[in-house]
Amino acid sequence: LRGLPPIALVVGTLDILLEDNLAMAALLSSAGGEVDVRAYPRVPPRLHLLPDRHGAAVRGIEPWLADRLLGK
Repeated sequence: LRGLPPIALVVGTLDILLEDNLAMAALLSSAGGEVDVRAYPRVPPRLHLLPDRHGAAVRGIEPWLADRLLGK
C-alpha cells in the first residue's frame, strides 16, 4: 500500500462496510499513506446517491478534493 496518492474514505455509520473502511484506513496509515476517514452518523450506504438527504457528507469532501487535485 506504499506510494498511493492521498485517499479519502467517506462512509455512513449505517453502512455494512463501515468496519472494512476503518480497517483499510488503518492499513493505509500504517503504510505511511495519507488517509482521511469521514464517517457520518446515521447515514446509510450509498450516501453519494442521496445528495438532498445527506448533502453535507457529499459537500464535505469537495474542499478535500480541491486541495489535493487543484492545489488550493
